[in-house]
Amino acid sequence: MIKCGSFLIALLLCPTLYLCSAGDTLSVTCDGNSQQTYFKVNTKYYFIWHTNVSWFNAIHICRRLGGDLALIESASEMQSISNYLISQGYGNTWLWTSGNDLVQNRKFLSVTSGMPLPYTEWSGGQPDNAGGNEHCVHLWLRNNSFRMNDWICSSPAQVLCQSQNHSRCIDDYN
Repeated sequence: MIKCGSFLIALLLCPTLYLCSAGDTLSVTCDGNSQQTYFKVNTKYYFIWHTNVSWFNAIHICRRLGGDLALIESASEMQSISNYLISQGYGNTWLWTSGNDLVQNRKFLSVTSGMPLPYTEWSGGQPDNAGGNEHCVHLWLRNNSFRMNDWICSSPAQVLCQSQNHSRCIDDYN
């Protein structure tokens, strides 16, 4: 179920589009999981999973909760996310995003879109693939703004999910 403002939309067996412009939050409940509230930053809705998990686990968490790992598509989106995270006290938090170079070193793709990252804002000296095993992208606070860094995919970080334009949530398989 997706709840937007006062509307409750029952999901069918096929993907259902949901567009919610009323309010700054979007509530999503997927297949027996607890309700998650996504917050709006500019035109997208995001959700932060506060438990530290690997990048691989982060993919599944976002999908189970009606989203995907966040795909940052522009400088203005990056700045808006950074401002929001700082204003909410996430200064010491590392957050997984959709970027990775698991297929080809230094060619960063999005697990969300399958395409090259449309925008990157790396921390100074990044990506550096330190130790030859940093292949997944997270956000961290550097010089008073969140920036991107390549990191070990199996290491733990919190998760930045974005809502989908459609939903994989299904209420009932019958």
